[in-house]
Amino acid sequence: MKSRILPILIALSAALVPMVSHAENIIDIDGAESTAIGIYIKDIATGEVLVDHNASLALTPASVTKAVTTATALATLGPDFCFTTTVELDGKRSSTRSRWNGNIIINASGDPTVGSTEFKITEGFTDSIVSGLQRLGISTIAGDIIIRESLSDAGPCPTWEVEDIAWPYGAGLFGFNYRGNAVRLYPGRGNSVPASDLQAKTYKSDRTDVLRGVGSNDVMVWTTDKNLKNKAWNVMVTVPDPAGVYARLLISRLKEAGISVAGKKYEETDSRTTVYVNRSPSLNVMCRNLMKRSDNLFAEGMLRALRQGESRDKCIKYEKEFWAMQGLPSQYTIIRDGSGLTRANRLSPLFLAGVLEWMAASPLAADYLDYFPVAGVDGTLKSFLAKTRLKGHLALKTGSVSAVQTYAGYKLDAEGKPTHVVVIMVNGFFCSRADLRKALEKFLLDTFE
Repeated sequence: MKSRILPILIALSAALVPMVSHAENIIDIDGAESTAIGIYIKDIATGEVLVDHNASLALTPASVTKAVTTATALATLGPDFCFTTTVELDGKRSSTRSRWNGNIIINASGDPTVGSTEFKITEGFTDSIVSGLQRLGISTIAGDIIIRESLSDAGPCPTWEVEDIAWPYGAGLFGFNYRGNAVRLYPGRGNSVPASDLQAKTYKSDRTDVLRGVGSNDVMVWTTDKNLKNKAWNVMVTVPDPAGVYARLLISRLKEAGISVAGKKYEETDSRTTVYVNRSPSLNVMCRNLMKRSDNLFAEGMLRALRQGESRDKCIKYEKEFWAMQGLPSQYTIIRDGSGLTRANRLSPLFLAGVLEWMAASPLAADYLDYFPVAGVDGTLKSFLAKTRLKGHLALKTGSVSAVQTYAGYKLDAEGKPTHVVVIMVNGFFCSRADLRKALEKFLLDTFE
């Protein structure tokens, strides 16, 4: 098998290097090709290793990091875990009964799904608060809205690229999150953003781009003159203070329902009345959604759920210790986030394959397998191998950042059961991503002929 695979690897390497006239464009100072390829494919039942090419090489994993994050969360928290956000009144009623002398307190849990349009169960978060106050007969809140956040080092990961964090895919995780921590800008309408302090400056350009500094309310928008003249044209951007944005949105919604918030200062008390308890979808539902769509915010939420309220570093330390206890080689493993958006992560194909194999042998195998996009069927793998005999027979998490393309998951039999672990990691390629994918499709078809 290995002798048959070697020519395929050579062909794959050749496919990644474009035809150029100067060798220095593709050769590093040591004379080695600068494209790094790591592949590990193993038969789960027999233990036969079909391909081991640079399997111990620590490479940038991109979003296949999510396969590790979700595996750790599933194995340690269980499939039924959910985030709980409680909304309470502290203080007491006045003699008029309809007035509450105290505050609305939202006890946030780091739930990344609150208000998410991905789940109908969370779409009614605000309406449920309104309904809860109406059931209690409250028409005036004398105090204010207080959102308590226990998440330390909240916001974007420090190693994320600054050009990513203004876009919705680069939204940081906070103690309180709402609707993906993003709002819609309408530059043609004067850049006003309801309930947000964002200030937008617009510039003419031949393409659309946005930039916002970490923690900054200033957003720079570059787009075409045609877009800037169109009042309906819009772009989604992230916000640095989701809790502050939501507090103002809630006040506005309460006012519409005939409930005023006076904003008077009241000290918090131990006397609490429950208004509403919001529970997120189960971990299984969240992880399936985030893996199929490759949602960074949800993935960061799963990482931080490992040790709720503790720092990102402590959650990562716990994750690495868990896999070390399972005997996985992790000496060259670097994890900086849960999503893989940072280019600072380093995982080897061997480590990723170890996670996949361990999960396939666990009682949670069916739950975990259900998270993965399926080749030619759904998610980020819908077009991959779609018109080949491998359609429906590979379940792989994809990963891509600049000059990085990765895949990690399983080969499936006719009944949809995993037969092989499959990890392919390519870093530093020079060809187009489309050409790379074609080369990888051919490689997989040749491997599993």
